[in-house]
Amino acid sequence: MKRIIFSLIALVVLSSSCERNLDPELPGTINTNNFFRTPGDLNAAATAIYHELRLGGWGPYLFSDGSSLVMDEVATDEWTTKWAWSNFLNGNWIINEAMTTGFYDWLNPAVTRATYTLAKMDESPVAPEAKKVVMAEVRALRAFFVYDLYRFYGPLPLITDYTHALQPDPDYKPNRPSEQEVETFIVDELRTAANDLPVAQTEFGKVTKGAALHYLLKFYMRKKDWSEAVHVADEIINLNHYQLETDYEKIFRADNKGNRELIFTIAGEARDQYGNHTFVNIIPGDFQSPHGSSQSLDGWNGHRMPWAFYNTFHENDLRRDLSWAEYTNKSNQTVNLRTTDIGALPLKYGIDPQAFGIWAGNDKVMDRYAEVLLFKAEALNEINGPNQESIDLINQIRGRAFGTPTGVLPSMTLLDEKFEIPIEGNKAGIFNMNKYDEAASWSYEIDNTDKLGDQNALKIDVANSGSEFWALQVRNETFTYETGRQYKLSFIALSDKNIRFDIRFENGFDHVETISLEANTPTEIEIETSESSRTGNNANVMLALGNSGSNFTLWIDNFKVTSVAKQIGGDNEYSLKLVDFPDKGSLRDHILKERGWEFWYEGKRREDLIRMGKYIEEGKKYAFNFSEKNLLFPIPQWAIIENPNLKQNPGYN
Repeated sequence: MKRIIFSLIALVVLSSSCERNLDPELPGTINTNNFFRTPGDLNAAATAIYHELRLGGWGPYLFSDGSSLVMDEVATDEWTTKWAWSNFLNGNWIINEAMTTGFYDWLNPAVTRATYTLAKMDESPVAPEAKKVVMAEVRALRAFFVYDLYRFYGPLPLITDYTHALQPDPDYKPNRPSEQEVETFIVDELRTAANDLPVAQTEFGKVTKGAALHYLLKFYMRKKDWSEAVHVADEIINLNHYQLETDYEKIFRADNKGNRELIFTIAGEARDQYGNHTFVNIIPGDFQSPHGSSQSLDGWNGHRMPWAFYNTFHENDLRRDLSWAEYTNKSNQTVNLRTTDIGALPLKYGIDPQAFGIWAGNDKVMDRYAEVLLFKAEALNEINGPNQESIDLINQIRGRAFGTPTGVLPSMTLLDEKFEIPIEGNKAGIFNMNKYDEAASWSYEIDNTDKLGDQNALKIDVANSGSEFWALQVRNETFTYETGRQYKLSFIALSDKNIRFDIRFENGFDHVETISLEANTPTEIEIETSESSRTGNNANVMLALGNSGSNFTLWIDNFKVTSVAKQIGGDNEYSLKLVDFPDKGSLRDHILKERGWEFWYEGKRREDLIRMGKYIEEGKKYAFNFSEKNLLFPIPQWAIIENPNLKQNPGYN
């Protein structure tokens, strides 16, 4: 899987009165006078904005001090640390302490950089259609930044208009905007970005339609706009792209290729500045890697899952297995943390076999499909009270957690070719055009004469098709398949003669079907295979044009392969029953528990508790100085000095 690497490209961004540490003349930066002129320039500029997510491994969305992870876990039941973070842990959030203001320091200028980048992209001579997706990526990232700053610090006067980004004014000292202004901006930007983004990207880690929609879903859940939340959840579900990973542990592995549960991640590589600090914050210094004593890992012995939360799991819940109650030390002794420590090791992100020192290649999971299902279950309960659909959605999550998956495996698009790019050599989109018989001969091109009701089609002129089915092949690149799944092929075809040829599915299953075309009659083809007998990633489908006749022309378009939706499992001893929840509050309380078991150490807990009106109540159990002021973090003093109109959040002096 190709991954986007967040390089250290630095764009020239002019400073404004609302931020600091932005030097307009940094050595080695891009000269914007001759940049933003090609699609490659725009992609490089977008990569610089992706880099704001991780900043060399110490960034706002990873695992370091001041990151959104620890801000979203502090003073909750599922996380604590052994480090001397007494002020932070006790709710005594100090204005200039990095734990509470570091996120602001990182993301405030990131918003301006994104705005500047969008402004330069907008005025770029690159064709509008060619820059649409990359601008949507940057627009979505900026909306992510604005939303997360808003939920941590309240409405802020961020640089989101082109004029102030391109022409900074040192006298620009705006007041804080209203909540409505910020919320309107977030919704409009996420919706605009989602409309322009593809369902899937070729590079792992890039923003997709689903990622933008999921942030919109999080926004509506925070606002308790339950109807809109259900609508957006259904939009994501109906993309027919995501599904629950059958093995919970696989979601967080360094090798997560092909994981369709992931909606948005921050890619990691096990190397300096490109890795993530997944394990180093957790493991003790004498921790021996499960991959052998030869693997050298640093351990800072900090983050823990408190025993009280650990004990809430059912003993058969597989999700608890990723939090270690004991470990083997470098002397090959078993250390029982129950007797020596304040909590278990929250090693949700398994130790990367390639990790070294402090760097691991695990991707930071930001959003995943399980949350879409639980959000929808929660919203439906808030609208209707306990209902069977909510119970069924929760049981899909519980089924996996207890090793007995239930629910529906949704249909997913595996191949989708509309022949919109030129042919290169023997490659036409996803297809390789193969000739294996010297007696056979053909030619092919992309036909843009609207022959099949779409702008482009693959046109194949067959002079001699040879005498064997394998003589001429239109064979796709491989796709992933699963045991017990059926697959459907659909495309439209037209021939200028009556012809017959075979469609062959190979590798994952053996399925052959003969297609007959009547001359000059566009025909919509649909084929459904039998169930695959195994799982793998090397299945393909072939149009076997050998032995199909001579001197004919064939057009093909809208070639799509999808997996067929499948019902799996059923009720089991761990399934919830509707009768067990007499009212809305009882199901809401269970959903809060289920979200804790499902999303521990993913930075979801604070928002869940705030949304359900329990953060202050819960925070007082774990923090000595907790009150209403802790619904927001303090704004750093430097920002208020630069802009006296930026008033501090209530409760902070």
